[in-house]
Amino acid sequence: MNVGGISNDIKRALAALLLAATCNGTTLAQSGEAFVAAPGMLTPASYRRTGEDPAHLDLWPDQTYHWRSETISQAGRWHADPNGSVIVLDRGSETLQLEVRNSERLRPAGGPDDGSIDLVTRGALEPTRLTLPVTGMFTYYADAPTLVHCATGRRYPVALEGDYLKLEQAYINDRPAPAAPLFATLEATLELREPMEGPARLTVIVDRFDAVWPGSDCAPATGPLQLEDPVWRILSLAGQRLEWAAGEPEPFLAFNRSNQNFSAGVGCNLIGGGYNLTPPGEVAFPAVRSTLKACPDVLAAREAALLQVLEAARVYQVAGTAARLLDKDGLRLAELQAVYLPAR
Repeated sequence: MNVGGISNDIKRALAALLLAATCNGTTLAQSGEAFVAAPGMLTPASYRRTGEDPAHLDLWPDQTYHWRSETISQAGRWHADPNGSVIVLDRGSETLQLEVRNSERLRPAGGPDDGSIDLVTRGALEPTRLTLPVTGMFTYYADAPTLVHCATGRRYPVALEGDYLKLEQAYINDRPAPAAPLFATLEATLELREPMEGPARLTVIVDRFDAVWPGSDCAPATGPLQLEDPVWRILSLAGQRLEWAAGEPEPFLAFNRSNQNFSAGVGCNLIGGGYNLTPPGEVAFPAVRSTLKACPDVLAAREAALLQVLEAARVYQVAGTAARLLDKDGLRLAELQAVYLPAR
């Protein structure tokens, strides 16, 4: 296939040169003049869609993207489909395919020919400000904290503001060795900041520290985890941290793809029923049932909280080995940790 006068063989050769260039440093990845990349679009560049469904997409030649719309803020990786002029955004449980109409216009696959949902660039990179759940390997050394973002593989400086001090203290308490990276989960904002020296850089601002996870890293056992993959340990319900003693049943939530049923418990009764998942992140538990054992007051209160969470849950988010359930308004209902994963 020949698109725009460039054969697939030439495009593959250009892609190899591009990969070599991006592996040799970070300058090309984060800044520089826009150029037509091998798949045919401008990069680095920002693409925008206006109208009733506005969106902003930032693309870099190191195959990183940032996406912001009215419903989703996301950072991840993109790749080119070798069978045509299409780039694919990896969005965890799904992908978004964008047809390269020309160097300045991208169209969601199957979109109308009138261009009403196209994303268009003015030829410049103007990174959008993102607020989203972030997982990564955090390091604090010589007053220069950094975080390697799991979703993109990039290393970002971390601003000394917001909830940062909680992150730093948790790191100091649990790091395996001085200056060693530690897996962390947080709610964060990514935005351009002016450093003391040099050009503006995308920087992590810690809006809310979640937790550090000694022994974990960015690489899940078999590719990105989906909600149905692991057993989830329930860490908190409605903002209340759950604790249990040695020998007691741990709070858990698990999904069975084969029969579309879930099971859960917080130490007394077994709770279960059907569930519905709708990509890219909707969940519902329409028929919840429970065994009827009499439970100690503490466990009875936990079960009541879990039942309320399951009834209200409408959205799920998975990041690394962490997940959460939220209600329809984005209120955080439950924090989960993946456990009992296959050995790497």
